[in-house]
Amino acid sequence: MPFQKIYLSLVNNRSAIQNFANLSFLQAANVLAQILLIPIIAHKAGLIEFGQIMVAASYAAMVSILINYGSNQSGVKDVALHRADRSLLSQTFYSIYYTRGLLLLLSFLLLSVIFFVSPSHYRHFLSANTIILAEMLNPFFFFVGMQQLFLYNLSNLIAKIISALLILFFITSSKEGIWVNFLIGIPSILANLFLMLHIIRKYQLFHFMVSFRELKKYVRTNFYLTGNNACVQLQQSYFLFVVSSMGDGMILAAYSLTDKIIWSFRMLIISFFNTIYPRAALRYQQSPDAWKQMKRKLSYLISILFLAVALVLFFFPDTIIHIVSPESNAMATVYLRYVALVPLIAALNSLNVADLLIKQQYKYIFIIAVLLLFIAILFAQILISLQQPGLFGLYLLVIECSSIPLYLYFIRKTNQLY
Repeated sequence: MPFQKIYLSLVNNRSAIQNFANLSFLQAANVLAQILLIPIIAHKAGLIEFGQIMVAASYAAMVSILINYGSNQSGVKDVALHRADRSLLSQTFYSIYYTRGLLLLLSFLLLSVIFFVSPSHYRHFLSANTIILAEMLNPFFFFVGMQQLFLYNLSNLIAKIISALLILFFITSSKEGIWVNFLIGIPSILANLFLMLHIIRKYQLFHFMVSFRELKKYVRTNFYLTGNNACVQLQQSYFLFVVSSMGDGMILAAYSLTDKIIWSFRMLIISFFNTIYPRAALRYQQSPDAWKQMKRKLSYLISILFLAVALVLFFFPDTIIHIVSPESNAMATVYLRYVALVPLIAALNSLNVADLLIKQQYKYIFIIAVLLLFIAILFAQILISLQQPGLFGLYLLVIECSSIPLYLYFIRKTNQLY
């Protein structure tokens, strides 16, 4: 019976649920801070400037993914597997940070290109570089792999609170909106520096030298994973950039509000994914069937939670928009109804992503991401050609729905190999 399965799922996954609750402390705080920042930014900088700030934040997220180079996924597994070996742990730690540092330097070349291609966005993008630097320093992968998250949670919560206070006190008009992303990034930089030093001292990671061969191996191994992450971010951000290029500030504000609300739920999904992934990798090493059972049980929990979310988004969009926006926005309400099912679909699909990750099928994940990016670009062009802004909310729904059959196809393909 369904209720009996749900009950057994709760009992058998008690440890995962406890870990999820711990990790979700940070993610819930981040989501709450971001939701609170939406009306704060909109009130302080105005809805038109709000849209520009969100475009710059999306740029920062895109570059951060490239600099991260898949380490928040592969690094979690490596730390979990090498936690008892100080030498291998040091090698994992510094391979990740040396690669991130090199990629950060390359990102400045991209910024110089933007200066010539889109000078109107340059200043917003430049101020968002503090967010990029904070992500480069972010030791999230290490704490998740070690399953010791309290200090990380606390440090990041404090950083988010400080960011909110800085915006409240220093942003007073649309002219100062350019500094919003800068103020968001600075406290996170300081928090992540503190956490890095804490890790090095506590775990005695003093083997600073990493061979070129190890760096080359890391870059090669994570290439497809990074390509996937970049394509996924582009799927979500591409249409935001397209809407921004239209020059209609109110449509950009409406779409940005909707995109930010869905992004908040994605943060919760990511927290769930990062909680189950180390355990899933260990389960799969023990027995592929054990992972299949775990996946099936977790799908029941996800369905219940995010179905409730979908119902709230569909039936109460006006209330949600009223909470996060300083003024009513009919277009944003329409968009929110369109995307009501997106968190549910994304949450269920996170288990499919985990399935391919633990099998190290990075190439398949990359292929899926590229296919979805092509679909995203094609559908975006269709929406723009229709010249019906009221349909723009369909973009997120169509892209998310397209991912399910692709992942299921490649999972079946890998099952034939294992």
